[in-house]
Amino acid sequence: MLVQTDSHREVLSLSIEEENLASIPFAVLERRNGKRLDRLELSGSKILPDGTQLNVTWQVQGNNELGLPTEQDLDIFVALGVLTFENQFAKTVHFQGREIARILGISSVHGKFYQRLKMAMDRFIPLRFRALSSNDGQEEVKWVNVFQEASFSLDRRSGRCVGSVTWTDKIIQSMDSGFFRMLDASRYRKLDGITAKYLYRFLAYEFENREVVVIDARKLARERLGMLKVPQHFSRLMQTLEPAFEQLRRQRIIANWHVVDRQEWKIALRCHPDYTPGRAALLVVTPLEVMERNREKCRVLLEKAGMSTADAASVVERAAAVFDFYLLERAAQILESLQGEEVAAGVAIRLLDQVWKNSLDDPASVDLLDWCEIALHVCWEKMRAGQTLRNRAGFLVKIIRDAEGREKHIPAATAATLRAAFRRREDAARKRQVEQAELELTYEYEQFREEEANRIMAAMSESIRQLLRQEKLDTLRQSDRVNRMTPDAQKEEAEYLLRQQIIRTQVVSREKWEYRRRAKQTVMPLFSGVGIPV
Repeated sequence: MLVQTDSHREVLSLSIEEENLASIPFAVLERRNGKRLDRLELSGSKILPDGTQLNVTWQVQGNNELGLPTEQDLDIFVALGVLTFENQFAKTVHFQGREIARILGISSVHGKFYQRLKMAMDRFIPLRFRALSSNDGQEEVKWVNVFQEASFSLDRRSGRCVGSVTWTDKIIQSMDSGFFRMLDASRYRKLDGITAKYLYRFLAYEFENREVVVIDARKLARERLGMLKVPQHFSRLMQTLEPAFEQLRRQRIIANWHVVDRQEWKIALRCHPDYTPGRAALLVVTPLEVMERNREKCRVLLEKAGMSTADAASVVERAAAVFDFYLLERAAQILESLQGEEVAAGVAIRLLDQVWKNSLDDPASVDLLDWCEIALHVCWEKMRAGQTLRNRAGFLVKIIRDAEGREKHIPAATAATLRAAFRRREDAARKRQVEQAELELTYEYEQFREEEANRIMAAMSESIRQLLRQEKLDTLRQSDRVNRMTPDAQKEEAEYLLRQQIIRTQVVSREKWEYRRRAKQTVMPLFSGVGIPV
């Protein structure tokens, strides 16, 4: 969840999807097709690791009894994408029913919603797909599941709904490599109808690369919007598309649209000036904003878990690294889980006193969190096995507090296995911490480059600046494209090219800047002049 400044929209909720998977319209509505489908085949394109596109035939297969996911299921899939992004591309995402409802903007959570969530998970678990190129044999191309495993449980007595999904290795590796698409989930949930939603999913990617999309309406309908039967007449197809266009226009995603060639069925869609693509939205978030966002997220989680506002604010204020926020989120989840097993909120908070008072990454604090999770795991395993635990709260408190009596209930091998899993999670969190530090360095260097370019240009005489701008303009005007631009636009592009030349030729490299930064050399200047080669 990106919390932006007052000059931007108040909240931007980003959902992430693997790039090739996002191009498959796997949600098929019964009211559109007249029957429940368990398999879908359509033509499209696949993005290869080198960035090229390959024409393929997609085959999507779902649940034999329940069919493919529906439009409502697709909304839940988008919500899972939001949670995956918020958990920094985690392979396994844990969720509560109320979290999914919050993302979807559903205020009233009741039995029908939980039933809808369960049906969606039942359709997602067997969902698989593959892409066949023209020279592939069907027996040679393996199917790829979307989820490796998934779980869902609802305690009707307490009303507590929890679940988790684990992405398959191929899907998560693809996203880790940068093959993912992002869309604004808050805008998405305001759209009505599968056509508008699929159109937004398509344009969210296209508008990252270009401002105007010109496309054959038949290709748009068949390959991007999941229409299995495209109308034979252009006017009939436009009757279906125009309401979706209008919805996206009201949401300030597209500025306008028009027919380019009725005979060729070509239409043009132009991006709205106020619309910020998902990837671009990430770039405007500074490291300080990232830190404050994590701090606010942890504060909300701790308050939700029963901690007072003042205590939660005091605890999160001590967090200074990605790993600290990981531990706070872990502690908040443990608090909620303990209360879900009938441990009073005050008792659960006191059980973790050592975490709140000591350093967040102190070995003793981490050890306490380990035993809390081990105790919960053992409790849940006993319940799954059908054993009766009349006093679950007392059982959990005893294991957490009684260090000497733990061995009676928890075999050493079980504790060692669980601790190994916790360490793997911590290693992933530390890796994210390193990546966060690299992000901060990158942002700081980009800021440095811009400031130095401004300083160099300010130190030039006006005559030199005018001469250099004129040279850029003369070069640009050799292009027909530039000649069609307004004079102001030509000057703006010339100014941009001049700044880029200064940055390339006069601003020090990242390597030298980093050496300077590490050594904190503040006396010797980085530059020996402010002129640029003419």
